[in-house]
Amino acid sequence: MEGADQAADNALSRAAHGKGLHGGWESQAGQFLMTHYTAAYVPAARLLVAFTDRRMLVLGDRSKLWQSKGVFHPQWEAPRAAIAGVRTDPKGILQRGRFELRFADGSWIALVAWPSTHAGPFVERVGR
Repeated sequence: MEGADQAADNALSRAAHGKGLHGGWESQAGQFLMTHYTAAYVPAARLLVAFTDRRMLVLGDRSKLWQSKGVFHPQWEAPRAAIAGVRTDPKGILQRGRFELRFADGSWIALVAWPSTHAGPFVERVGR
């Protein structure tokens, strides 16, 4: 029964939040996620995503619980040519501010902007 219970939990989570990743662990989206979880002992609570004309940078907030300001460190980067685009297309019912970072290899990862109103302008400036 554990398998059936897990499948039901996954179905409910996917209905509420939408699919979060498309592509295997070897894909660029998979590598992005693995780097997020292995960059430090604990995944960053917040990420900053920045684009230049040549590359995309992701900075992770590594501040301590008692620090009031974020302490961001480089966590991941990719050449701009590896990014196929960014688009808003919420799939779940609880994902305002969701956007998908799409890679040239066909993979993508869903991220959520905070505040949620930042997703639209971000996609307009960066999306292809």
